[in-house]
Amino acid sequence: MKRLTVLAVMMALLITGGAWADKDGTPVFRASADVVKVSATPAAVSAVAGERVAFDITLDITKRWHIYTHGDSNAIGVDLVPDEGFVLKDFQAEYPHGHEGVFFGDKMFMIEGKEAIKASAMVPAELPKGEHNLSFSLTAQACDDKSCLAPAFIPVSVKLTVK
Repeated sequence: MKRLTVLAVMMALLITGGAWADKDGTPVFRASADVVKVSATPAAVSAVAGERVAFDITLDITKRWHIYTHGDSNAIGVDLVPDEGFVLKDFQAEYPHGHEGVFFGDKMFMIEGKEAIKASAMVPAELPKGEHNLSFSLTAQACDDKSCLAPAFIPVSVKLTVK
């Protein structure tokens, strides 16, 4: 029952919490992608077929906002998913642990500021030499202490060169 209450409150906040006004008073809708910036570090990697490549997906969350940790059962937690047609195998992601906080009376684990998802995957032996684009979608929902923005599916990519 507690989980349903938290989800109902979050949905209500989504409806009311995403609207702001610009300088002339015109309503402006903000989404989580407006306060959560995502980038790959390094932006390009290289490997020989059969090797494992590693890279970070850096989250830069605007001050006063937070997102929820991966696997959170009470909220939409951060998730990094390879796009369809992903050419690598055995994709693995190690998510930041965040810190414990309270949102509407529930203890939750939150990520704030700048954090990184440590990712890696195996380059298949049969992958042709040359450049390949590794595309991902990062799911995140940003909240502050009073409201949550609409969840976002934020694209991020890494360029892979197979030698």
